[in-house]
Amino acid sequence: MKLPYLTILSAFTFLVSCTHDPLFPSDPEPPVSTTCHPDTVYFQNEISPLFTANCASAGCHGATNPADGLSLLTYDGIMEEVKPGEPNKSEVYEVLFETGNDLMPPPPASPLDSLATWKIFTWISQGALNNACSSCDTTSGSYSLTIAPIIAAQCKSCHSGNAPSGGILLDVHADVVAAVNSSGLMPAIKRTNAVPMPPGGSLSACELSQFEKWIADGMPNN
Repeated sequence: MKLPYLTILSAFTFLVSCTHDPLFPSDPEPPVSTTCHPDTVYFQNEISPLFTANCASAGCHGATNPADGLSLLTYDGIMEEVKPGEPNKSEVYEVLFETGNDLMPPPPASPLDSLATWKIFTWISQGALNNACSSCDTTSGSYSLTIAPIIAAQCKSCHSGNAPSGGILLDVHADVVAAVNSSGLMPAIKRTNAVPMPPGGSLSACELSQFEKWIADGMPNN
């Protein structure tokens, strides 16, 4: 049976005049892959924590009165200084190799290590996508593959150099082992003590599991 023309027109008018939320949100969630490809650098997993730990402290590029009006806590904020596919023309990468007061992070904070700079370079080269992956490897217990990257992204901006925060140095494997043995590191990153770390966020459940696996394996330098 054919519907009368006026009935169809009325139904169409109702649909286009609805005030429901749009079908396509203006700020969509990043695509999440079910596995982490070893050749891909993921923004949500690796790049965002790097910027949060090293660039978003008070007085720098955080949420409140950010330096130069630039907050590096969000994908959109970071992308203001990024040219996808061109790391050497992206300000967030170039400042990692500046000198004097133009160097980022600025002194007395320690410069980003080679792993962190490689991740930023590779992420931009791969198109600077707002991507993420959800797999979590808690089987290896590797310091170099799991613990060192977490420390670099989440801790070293404060706990490195000649004047580490709280006198706690986390520059090398021996420093991290000492911090664990002092019974201070794990309560801090689990946020169960009076000074939870990192101050600007928290480690993921995956990262905490990786720490616990590494400790259970005897904290090897592997």
